[in-house]
Amino acid sequence: MKLIAKLRAHWRLLVVGAVFALIYMSNGSYSPYLQLYYKEAGLTTSQIGVITAIGPFASLLFQTVWGRLADRTNRKFVLILTLITSGLCALLYLLGTSYGYILVVALLFVLFNMSVLPMSDAMALEFCTRNRYRFAPIRICGTIGFAVMPILLGNLFADHLSYIFPTFFLFCLAASMATLFFPSDKSAKQLKTGNAAGSAKPPKAAMKPLLRDPLVIFLLIANFVISIGVCAYTYLPLYASNLGFDNNVCGLLNSIAALSELPTLLVIDAVLKKVKGTHIIVASSFFCGLRLLTTYLAGFCGQATLTMLIIGQLMQSVSYITNYYCSAQLIHERFPEELKSTAQTLLAMITAGFSRIVGSIAGGYLSEPSVLGLQNTFLVFAVFIFAGSFVVLIAYRRQKHTGDAETVPARM
Repeated sequence: MKLIAKLRAHWRLLVVGAVFALIYMSNGSYSPYLQLYYKEAGLTTSQIGVITAIGPFASLLFQTVWGRLADRTNRKFVLILTLITSGLCALLYLLGTSYGYILVVALLFVLFNMSVLPMSDAMALEFCTRNRYRFAPIRICGTIGFAVMPILLGNLFADHLSYIFPTFFLFCLAASMATLFFPSDKSAKQLKTGNAAGSAKPPKAAMKPLLRDPLVIFLLIANFVISIGVCAYTYLPLYASNLGFDNNVCGLLNSIAALSELPTLLVIDAVLKKVKGTHIIVASSFFCGLRLLTTYLAGFCGQATLTMLIIGQLMQSVSYITNYYCSAQLIHERFPEELKSTAQTLLAMITAGFSRIVGSIAGGYLSEPSVLGLQNTFLVFAVFIFAGSFVVLIAYRRQKHTGDAETVPARM
């Protein structure tokens, strides 16, 4: 009875967790296998690199448009719209396999899909702030959702790679239906009520001063560096395939990386009480370089190759998720209410825009057997990330001198 009463008291939290789980389940149904699908379609690594980069390049023109539209209208509506259109665009992959056709479909797909995660982050963080919940349990739902897909459907996808697209569509549809029950966006409701009553519109926050803020600059630089390292793992399925592993193992490696996030998410709020988020982000950049180096060395390990690949994937717990969580919290706290969605999409422009363009094009070209090959490309990325980590450290020292305090997120 106590459990039922507690579930009733926190039903809104359960709804938000379900939305996150379904969104990440949709991502887990296609992202670990997409590069393998491209390879099966006969594309070269250079072509795969261009396809991976063209969507983020075009989305830079529209990313903040989605954020501003959500901030000025209704975030729930915009999230549902981007989910449904992402799912429909994914189905278009089934109609052709030529390089030109896939290039166009990938462009359409990313234009909508790239806004889903920052939009859901903004909504969840606003919900947590308003109701004094922690964000970590919600993000854990997403992590579990992503991780279970290769475990549940890995064998099916390994034999029928084209099935990833209708599966993605179904989960997008389920996520959009769950979003209908997402707790009301208080800021959007207040904005509409104010306009209807004829009151003055809330003042627009100036964007340029925020972009000159040393903490914001630090976050953008750190995410650019770390996201290029994360982008290198776009080619992990191809690398693992070249090392002799089948599609199912490639999917499980992504699942292991996602599951490695769980211990971090369980303790990160307690750690943030003692350690500044900026410190964690600096450490994350160095761990990202170490993860890439470990993946490179796996190619020399013979029978221990899979073990080394798994170790590299486990390091996602101290490279990607630590940076993601701290950055999302800090940038949410830094921006005013009327720009929170815009702020998250600004961060996404760096993490999934500029960095993915650089990483995808460079990685696709360097991975060609006639250039460096996949294994040596991981070494190049590792060296770049280690060098970039010192730039992140310099940016951290600069913002530290401003004396800006980091606020502690609400606890459940």
